[in-house]
Formats: sequence, structure tokens, C-alpha cells
Amino acid sequence: MPFKVPFVVALTVGWAFIFISLLMTWLTLGKGEMARLFMRFFLWRVGWRWHLVALLLLPALQLASILLTSWLTGAPVDYSHPMIREVAPIDAPLLALLVPWMLFEMLTNGEEMGWRGYVLPRLQARHSALVASLVVGVIWGLWHLPKFLGSGMNSERSLAWFIVAHLALAILYTWLYNSTRGSLLLVTLFHASGNTAGMFLPVSFAVAGGVMQNLLIVLIILAAIIVTVATGPARLSRVEEKQVQE
Repeated sequence: MPFKVPFVVALTVGWAFIFISLLMTWLTLGKGEMARLFMRFFLWRVGWRWHLVALLLLPALQLASILLTSWLTGAPVDYSHPMIREVAPIDAPLLALLVPWMLFEMLTNGEEMGWRGYVLPRLQARHSALVASLVVGVIWGLWHLPKFLGSGMNSERSLAWFIVAHLALAILYTWLYNSTRGSLLLVTLFHASGNTAGMFLPVSFAVAGGVMQNLLIVLIILAAIIVTVATGPARLSRVEEKQVQE
């Protein structure tokens, strides 16, 4: 049975939670700790390879899902009408829109201060990085549920995939966060690069049949498994625990 929620209502409720997260972080940590928390948005000296991971990993997985969809279904890849044309119908070359949209995503994404800046360190103080990631993933998925219910792809099967995707993504976020000594800049870049890549996908692949979404989730799950096996569930990183800021 599909869920039906007006898109505008779902989107409004979903994004309102970001501001609630900011408010709760301020109230529970106080001004001094909030200043320390914000300084992690400027933690950029973490090694160039992590900047590449944050910038390219999710776009690479999305591109791979497009190519696999084309190969499995026989549908040609058509980049003439990506999602960005629906959201920002500006008559400009795609490359001219790429950087402004990325900056927009970076400047308007306040979620990571809540998830990775506040919630994750406190969970990791009591549990393994893997368990902490899965807890964050469940809450994170429920947090975005209003947006999902208004997306049009809201069957019970899609809902299960939606939650699983957040669990796997949460593992990748924790891996990046712990490996960069708690850099909120890098996890925000990671989030923004994934959102930006999604806006430049062909509309037909993004909305038709759910084939690409399912393949993308499978690839994300595989990436999460590889990270967990390679780094270990305790830390999801090879960086020493004392090097990760709280």
C-alpha cells in the first residue's frame, strides 16, 4: 500500500527538523561548546585524499548506478535534461550551474552539526563506531521520512530500501568523520557532493521504475561493507581514537 503525503507538507516538515537540531545543540552544549563545535567546520587539514573521498565517492557511486542501469535495461544515458533543470530552470550550461549549486548545498546544509557533530560522538563514547552508526542511521532515516513520503516513490518496499540506505550511508559518514579527526567540513562536503550529484542525474533514470535507486543502494551497501571489513567495526577508521575530537 503506497503512502500519500502532500509533497509541500512533507518537504516543509523534513527541513524544519534541521533547525530543531541546531536549536537543541545550542541548548544542550551552551555557547562555549557551540563555538568549539563550529570550529570543526574549519578543520580542513586532514590530508588531500580525504577531500577527494568527500568530493567524489558518492558521485562515483551514482554514476556507476546510472551506467549499470543503462547496461541492464538497455536504456541509453541521456544527460540532456537532469534534475537541476526542473529545480532551477535557468538557461545556462550545466558546468556553470555545478559550482553554485555545490556552494548552495554547503551553505544551507546544517544537518551534519546535529548528526555527526553532536549525536555521533556521544554514541561512540558508549558503543562501537558500527553500532553508533546504525543508531544514527535509523534516527536519520526517520528524520527524513516526511520528505520520503512526499517523494512519489513511497511503496512499502521503497521505504525498506530508504531505511537500509541510511544505515549504510551512516557507516560511510562515520568512516569519513573518524578518519578526518571529526571534521564537520568534510562530512558536510560529503553530504553536499551527494546531493549535488543527484541534481545532475538524468530525470528519466531518477524517477522511472526505481532501478537506478535500487542499484545505487546496493553499491552503497557494498561500500559500507568494504569499509567495515577494512577498518574494523570498533572504530570504522585507522585513526587513533584520541585523535578524533569530541
